[in-house]
Amino acid sequence: MRSIYIITGPIGSGKSSACKFLQKHGFTYINSDKFAKEIIKNNASIKKKISKLMHLNNDLSERIPWKKIRSFISQSIDNKKKYNAIIHSVFYKILNREIANNKYDYVIEIPLIETVKKIEQKKIIICILTDYKNRKKRFTKNNRKNELKFETLNKLQKSREFYIKNSDYVIYNNKSINIMNDSLISIINKHQ
Repeated sequence: MRSIYIITGPIGSGKSSACKFLQKHGFTYINSDKFAKEIIKNNASIKKKISKLMHLNNDLSERIPWKKIRSFISQSIDNKKKYNAIIHSVFYKILNREIANNKYDYVIEIPLIETVKKIEQKKIIICILTDYKNRKKRFTKNNRKNELKFETLNKLQKSREFYIKNSDYVIYNNKSINIMNDSLISIINKHQ
């Protein structure tokens, strides 16, 4: 029987590292941010709606201003909700079709745990948690971004308790990456 694992957690927790580790172990990896960008690039209706939402003077057919979009989303929870309302219905329709049409074992990185319920197939949700200090350090180092950007994005995310309550498993990634990887393998072995 195939497996679908959702890797979630707050910004800088180690979600991408966990997904890349499972990809090396045969899972098909879907990064939801990249997947959403591809959908946006190829969907004229979504581009028009984003342009209207952000009061841009074009339909985004030439170039998509990703920095402006990120800035818009990070300004407020209301902006984030409005943007997500445009993207998520199409995103999950395409993602569910992708999963249904293939029999791969999947690992899907989805930071927004509140949206995971839209995946129609049976799934196991693994939350990666890291203490605040380590998340901030990883974000600013790995993305060459400043602390203010981290703080802004961090405020838009659900609470630690919300992630824990809505996950099947929680891995605390405060020590070495090998410990996180061992925990992932342990979870996978339970479900084979």
